[in-house]
Amino acid sequence: MLFYAALLLLVGLFPSEDLSLGGIVFDLNSAAVSGVQIVVEHTTDRQQWQATTKEDGAFRFDRMSLGTYRVTVRKEGYFETSTEVRLESSKTIEFTLAHLETLKQTVEVVARPDPINTDSVASQNTVNDEVIQTLPYTGKRDFLNALTLMPGVMRDSNGQVHIHGSRADQIRYQVDGMNLTDASGGGLSARIPLEAIESVDTDLAGYSAEFGKGSGGIVRVHSQFVGNQYRFSLTDFFPGINFKQKTLSDLSPRLLFSGPIVHGKLWFMYSSSLRYVRTFIDDLPNHQNGQTETVADQLVKLQWNLRESHVLTFNLLHNSEYLRNTGLSIVRPEDATTNTLRRGMTLAVSDRKVAGRKLLETTVQWTRRRDTDLAKGHTAFEARPDIWLGNFFTDRRGWNQRFHAAQTLAWEQSTGGLRHRLKAGGEFDYVTSSLRLDKRPFVQYTETGAVRSNVTFAGPNSARVRNRELGVFMLDRIVLNPRLQVELGLRVDRERVVGRNNFSPRAGFSLLPFDTNRSKISGGVGLFSDNVALINLQLPRMQRRYTTVYDAGVPLAAAIATDVRVNPGLQNPSGLHWNLSWEQEWAPRWVSRVNYIQKHGTDQIRLAALANGPGFDIVVNNSGKSDYKGIEVSLDRPIRTNLRILASYVYSRATGRPSVSLDFPDPSVESVREAPLDWNVPHRLITWAYFPVPGSIQASYSIEARSGFPYNTIDDLNQIVGGYNSHTMPASFVTNFNVEKEIPIPFKKRMAVRIGVTNLFNRFNPRVIDANANSRYFMRLSDSSGRHFVGRIRILKK
Repeated sequence: MLFYAALLLLVGLFPSEDLSLGGIVFDLNSAAVSGVQIVVEHTTDRQQWQATTKEDGAFRFDRMSLGTYRVTVRKEGYFETSTEVRLESSKTIEFTLAHLETLKQTVEVVARPDPINTDSVASQNTVNDEVIQTLPYTGKRDFLNALTLMPGVMRDSNGQVHIHGSRADQIRYQVDGMNLTDASGGGLSARIPLEAIESVDTDLAGYSAEFGKGSGGIVRVHSQFVGNQYRFSLTDFFPGINFKQKTLSDLSPRLLFSGPIVHGKLWFMYSSSLRYVRTFIDDLPNHQNGQTETVADQLVKLQWNLRESHVLTFNLLHNSEYLRNTGLSIVRPEDATTNTLRRGMTLAVSDRKVAGRKLLETTVQWTRRRDTDLAKGHTAFEARPDIWLGNFFTDRRGWNQRFHAAQTLAWEQSTGGLRHRLKAGGEFDYVTSSLRLDKRPFVQYTETGAVRSNVTFAGPNSARVRNRELGVFMLDRIVLNPRLQVELGLRVDRERVVGRNNFSPRAGFSLLPFDTNRSKISGGVGLFSDNVALINLQLPRMQRRYTTVYDAGVPLAAAIATDVRVNPGLQNPSGLHWNLSWEQEWAPRWVSRVNYIQKHGTDQIRLAALANGPGFDIVVNNSGKSDYKGIEVSLDRPIRTNLRILASYVYSRATGRPSVSLDFPDPSVESVREAPLDWNVPHRLITWAYFPVPGSIQASYSIEARSGFPYNTIDDLNQIVGGYNSHTMPASFVTNFNVEKEIPIPFKKRMAVRIGVTNLFNRFNPRVIDANANSRYFMRLSDSSGRHFVGRIRILKK
């Protein structure tokens, strides 16, 4: 209470920070146009500002306030054009003007960052809707796959996202300010329809004290801007056919509809997507080799401008997902797979207003999610080196609920010739997580068919955990002069399940060494703490494992109990991170970036093996550690809305202490002090672009070349043979390409027709290897996505 009392006192004294609106004007030949008159008018109070573009076609307005503005562009000999821009943060927009003698008016406007963002301190990458909608990439169309086109962002063979070597549960996900991080196990707890996304910001260093419990990075999704024009799009409404299997292979229609309810006051957006996909594994018999995925996502958004300086936003997000034959492979046939069902809903209200030049933001959110992962039956499970028989031995049912509230205040103060941009606030989460695991006995066999071990379970099969999380922060960005700014911040977090205060001081800086926006040096250092995934507290309360090991069919000893418990001194994992980067604009909008990142994690949560008589127990403790070092070099050219090029190379090393597996625990893992992590990729090259070609056609490509993921070899007890992660999968190389053309159709709409090819050179990029040394398939590589052609049709009205 004292913290907020002091905060309110400060807010009453100082004004909020100002925003800027800039841009650049091109002609149809991509040349910058100078001498263009720019008129900006506030849509409520009708106040106007005017400027003229410089030789490079650029213009800029400073000291703007939050609100909606109409931007009008005029020049003799060109069509006049205008658009509305909602200014909630500093933006740069682009215009393309057509000469009067041309037959039609062409205008393209997009909010995008400057080539070098001089206002930012921490490293940040942005994936806008152009990248998400235009670029071809491997895997299904979702923003997480699009996110991996950015330097430093990696998706492993299990689909988990990692940013600069972080674990998946060290990343925080936000959608329009809503916290969508899975409190139970980490990662993203909900999906947002693809068409609804305007941009995705990834804070790679995250030194701002505003964000807590996200040491890996902050992924912030922004939904589409809703304006006074009706927008409509319908995408992928034709089904795909698998001619080899003679069946429907995919159907992925997506819909976006938005516009005004009350002109200038109340707007709506509705976006939905349905995904039905059937995939087949060629190495398995027909009718036993298929997997099915059915996904439905919906987002409803209402924006109500009580005043231009006071905006209410309502969001309703609903998700449903069903996966049939999860885990299917040549070793795990259909009977041994599971069926997965996930359902979730999020309801949120946010209030943003400016009062007395102070910015106040409030968010209240409720999220509920249910997950089940069920075996095909109760037939006894047998784990053999080359095949699993029977039904999987575990049924899993989970349920969790989150109530989230956040409050932030921003203002500005000038003292002693220094400019202070201050921000403070706090957030509160109340999370309830329930887990039920029904485990049945199973038997492991040798390659000759002899019993190797017999496993049974006894004890309770469910556990519920409640957690309260509280975090407060204060930060001050000090503008020492136009070339140098420093950001200092302090964050304090506490969660009930641990009961400790975690102090996280952070500092960052940015320097324009040559007194120009064309060169920037930035860096920072910070202490971070992460949440304790609640599943680590639920598992110790559940069934105890009893294992009997055999040799030549004879038991070596009586059944040995393996207990799972929590260290009473458990604390939040922490890490010390720092980075240094240099950005340089060598030619107009040709920007290079060199970034060095180092992370050292201590007190990391892991499952440790602890000797107990003839057997061992598993303890959840802070014995883990991790290290990441990486250097990132990239070249980026965001030229216009229909052309962008990026190339990036990252050299890195990610190591850490591994955890004991719960399904097939191996106590020898405890002797491993530090080893390459499962997602360690020393070399990774990415390049992609989208660009116009003759015939009014838009072309795009993406290329990724990287080292293979590390893996272990195991024996018939599923215990590690040799060094931990001492083997490496083959290197991966994939090229994707497509072309798209827009065609006018009746009713003032356009149809965009796309033809593309995935894995253009049909490179064999296996994702699975049989690493069981006792299997007849030992070292066999499989599950590569070969060359295939794709098509897409969109109906657009904007």
